[in-house]
Amino acid sequence: MAQTRLDFLAFYRGNLVTGFDYVYIKRHEGHAFLQSRDKTQEVKDIADIDFDFYNPHFNQAGQSFNWRYHEQWTDMTTSWDEFTDKAMNYINTWMTEYPGPSQNKPSLNDEWGVRFKVPGEHERMIWGLNAYPANLQKFIDFLYSFAN
Repeated sequence: MAQTRLDFLAFYRGNLVTGFDYVYIKRHEGHAFLQSRDKTQEVKDIADIDFDFYNPHFNQAGQSFNWRYHEQWTDMTTSWDEFTDKAMNYINTWMTEYPGPSQNKPSLNDEWGVRFKVPGEHERMIWGLNAYPANLQKFIDFLYSFAN
């Protein structure tokens, strides 16, 4: 069976009143990274070519060094295949929508979603509002197990 790889995956959870937490995972030009951001931080566009973290960088003499970024991120380059296999094992069992009943008080709503792209395919989105696949919490625990 051929394994499915990812170009990127972005997961969010929260609501319009309190904001959203995000986890971004992306592979780009031979390296991969994960960055988690809480409700207080700026939302990123995972598809933006400039949204990228990597090490080592190389100076003009071709010597490698680790760039110090101002933002926390995790290098996923060596664990990318394992990550994508497990992530897709979760995602492939999900429906495209989980629309549950909306709460009268918007701060009580729990919205979540995963945006992802498989190489050679169009970007896809799976989302839910107050309704979830049975293994969503296991998926969330899996995502955050890679974060610093």
